[in-house]
Amino acid sequence: MNDDTIQVKFTFPIPGDKWLAKFSRSYPLLQFKLLSLLPFSKNQGYCLLQIEGTNLNQFWENFTPVYEAKKFHLIFKDEKSIALNIVIEDTWVLNLIVEAKAVLHFPIIIHNGIALFELIAPRVKIEQMFNHSNWKKLEISIKQTGRYCANSILSPRQSEILTKALANGFFEIPRRISLSDFAKDIGISPTALSGNIRRITQKLGDKYLNAFDFKRETSKKMGN
Repeated sequence: MNDDTIQVKFTFPIPGDKWLAKFSRSYPLLQFKLLSLLPFSKNQGYCLLQIEGTNLNQFWENFTPVYEAKKFHLIFKDEKSIALNIVIEDTWVLNLIVEAKAVLHFPIIIHNGIALFELIAPRVKIEQMFNHSNWKKLEISIKQTGRYCANSILSPRQSEILTKALANGFFEIPRRISLSDFAKDIGISPTALSGNIRRITQKLGDKYLNAFDFKRETSKKMGN
């Protein structure tokens, strides 16, 4: 993927006539996760759906009489989660994503009638997709946009240091662990640790500023 490939997160309200919209709004304490979505015809697709939260039994009692039994298969159900394979009708959203040659990141989160998508694709394809008449019917809200980076920003060692720094309260005010104690804990000198933290901060700072500038630039081109 080239430098003009972007990663975009966006939300939109699911049309009210869709069953996911109806059930997710009727059960705002539940979170619906589409773990996979595969089209098998122009207007239908297979979906692996996980539902988490409270009132699961009540949801299940109301769901099973509404959705045709032949169109879903229960994988498991307990007090905290339900997982099922289900046939999704009217997959125009997925069809447009496929047409845009976008990579769809899972899970797709649906809560209280709002769907959260994350896509990776060339910017021009994303712009074309959002300008499609079907997308214009929806209230698209772009939450985050930035250049796609296939490689990790930090090295494995830097990621380890950052994770431990956060866990040990190194960045808190006041610090819960001193630089020297933290350095001793991970087996390097305070000077080496200080240098690592500066490099980590610089990498994350550069990434943040580049993403912010690119988000503003892309939003203007998308008309937001």
